[in-house]
Amino acid sequence: MTPLALSSSPAERPIRRRTRRDPHPRFKLDTTDQLDVIAGCPSLQVPAAHLARAVARIVARLDLTSVETGYSSLGRRGHAPRRVLAVWVYASLIGIHHATKLARALETDGALRLLSGGHRISRSTLNEFRLRHGALFAACIEQTVAMAEAAGLLSLDDLAADSMRLRAHASTKAVRTLVRSKKRLAELSAVDESTLAEADRERHQAKLSKHTGAVAECEARGRTSVVTTNPSAVLMNFPDGAGLPGHRISAMAAGVKTRFLVAVLVTADPNDYGLLEPIVAETEKMLSRAGVEDLAGLQIAADAGYCSQADLAFAERVRDRIDLLIDGARKPEKRSGLFGRDRFVIADDDSATCPAGRLMKGPTPHTAGRMAWTGIGCGDCPLRPQCTEGKTRSLTANLELDRLRAAMQARMGAPGGLDRYHRRIATVEPVFSNIESVMAYRRASSRREGTVVAEVLLKVLAHNISRLLVAKQLSRVYWLITPEGVSAAPGNQFPAAL
Repeated sequence: MTPLALSSSPAERPIRRRTRRDPHPRFKLDTTDQLDVIAGCPSLQVPAAHLARAVARIVARLDLTSVETGYSSLGRRGHAPRRVLAVWVYASLIGIHHATKLARALETDGALRLLSGGHRISRSTLNEFRLRHGALFAACIEQTVAMAEAAGLLSLDDLAADSMRLRAHASTKAVRTLVRSKKRLAELSAVDESTLAEADRERHQAKLSKHTGAVAECEARGRTSVVTTNPSAVLMNFPDGAGLPGHRISAMAAGVKTRFLVAVLVTADPNDYGLLEPIVAETEKMLSRAGVEDLAGLQIAADAGYCSQADLAFAERVRDRIDLLIDGARKPEKRSGLFGRDRFVIADDDSATCPAGRLMKGPTPHTAGRMAWTGIGCGDCPLRPQCTEGKTRSLTANLELDRLRAAMQARMGAPGGLDRYHRRIATVEPVFSNIESVMAYRRASSRREGTVVAEVLLKVLAHNISRLLVAKQLSRVYWLITPEGVSAAPGNQFPAAL
């Protein structure tokens, strides 16, 4: 009997790998034309003029090569990224922002089934797609800006910057403020732990640790508050007066009629101070990548939220290439029944004169770049009852900030300045109204920093696609010339009768 030949050891056995013969990735086949006994046929259910079909046509024009090439042509077929993106964009436009609700709607909604190719997409797949492809959403926004530029819909002489507050996925119980934590640490440090029971001592140490960590985190991040469950959120004052955890979305919109978003930033800043330079820089990058060659004639308007010293100084630095208008014409501070800042005269040598014409003592350095002056001879001054309630009148002012404000006021007072600034409201405010009211996007659905940014970029992409669709509807009007006269043909299609 011939002995059986022993196989080679695993270390000597050659490793066999499947070769990728097909260079194209494999995705699930389109089944929208197939009739389902229960769900029906998506192609027959959705009308030709439906929003879902219009979204699919715009998404089909986007270049998703960078993502599609990452899918394999081997093994099981997955959902095509283009279809998942179309589903998310359409869902955003109709007010569905949670993957759980979207996955449930995909089981019965004909329009969503049409965009998904007739397939149900699970909640985990939808969440993972949104988490992984924030860069794809940013690239698609750039492509929509390029489409608008190619169609002549991008108005660069009407750019407006503003921001909105987005509710964070966090509770107010997770908020730690720097002022509150420092106050509690002082109170807790005054407690004699030797007089506490064992259980009370443990709770005391836990409170100390909580507020010590909050103070350290606030100081490390340079913030006045932190949210323990959401690192990208901060305590903000919302328009309804509530103080809640939130994210700040700064945006730059273009065109009074078209209102395309050309740049967006997601930050944790409680206000707009200092955010003008970053959003303008992002705008220039986006326009340059979108193919806009001449960026020297940009005209940008911003409201008083950007009237910090850093913002005004930036506007002065770029005034040779950007016409940047900021509503910084703030009235001088006035005390109740007393002389205000406008009654004092500060000369070019920084000397100050009071309303009585007397030279004041100073200037001396004050806080936050401000200078201080003190009145001389206030005790026997006849104007003292109208000037101060104390023994002497003191005056503080930031001379550099006053200079920058005066320069901006002169710039806005130039011919045409106010007219350009007044177009700001019609340019950027309807954008936030569309996102918050029409799309019903007021709160983030995730706590991950990367997912929050990707989620915001997805809503911006949906907004730009909606603006492309509206612009396309208004792009052509056909006129019928007949012996009876000239009339406009209804609709946006060429009249079939001709």
